[in-house]
Amino acid sequence: MKTVLALLLIFSLTSCRKEEKYPIEPVLLYKSVQFYEKNSFYLTTTFTDGDGDIGLSDADTLPPYDQTSHFYHNYFCNYQQLINGSWTPINFSIPYYYRIPMLTPKQRNKNIKGDIQVDVKNFLSFTTNGIADTFRVEISVADRALHESNKVLSDAFVIYK
Repeated sequence: MKTVLALLLIFSLTSCRKEEKYPIEPVLLYKSVQFYEKNSFYLTTTFTDGDGDIGLSDADTLPPYDQTSHFYHNYFCNYQQLINGSWTPINFSIPYYYRIPMLTPKQRNKNIKGDIQVDVKNFLSFTTNGIADTFRVEISVADRALHESNKVLSDAFVIYK
């Protein structure tokens, strides 16, 4: 009898727990920029996705994920530089776009949340004018259903040559 009561108590406690629900479009929040060398840093964002379809596999190379498509990458970093009091986009010859690996959970509840951290190396070598200044980054992500997230801005940060 005690075992049955214990099992009923455990079942009632676990069945009352609500599953977290997120929108099917990914949602980003800016978290941090952490420098580890003079012009290299980790850029971290927090994400949620209601259907867990964040990430691409190495096999995802056919349209709409082919190399000529906007969706070949799924994590987009667009940098801006503060010049004469105005934020100006930096047009890199090599963009800072990334492919997030597959993150889909195996369990029934596909709601996921977590942090995405990218390693930005030798940042100043790609800037348009090479002058140390104040920068920020606009970040967004796309899921496999091509839902694009909100765009978030990092805090402003200074890089010295």
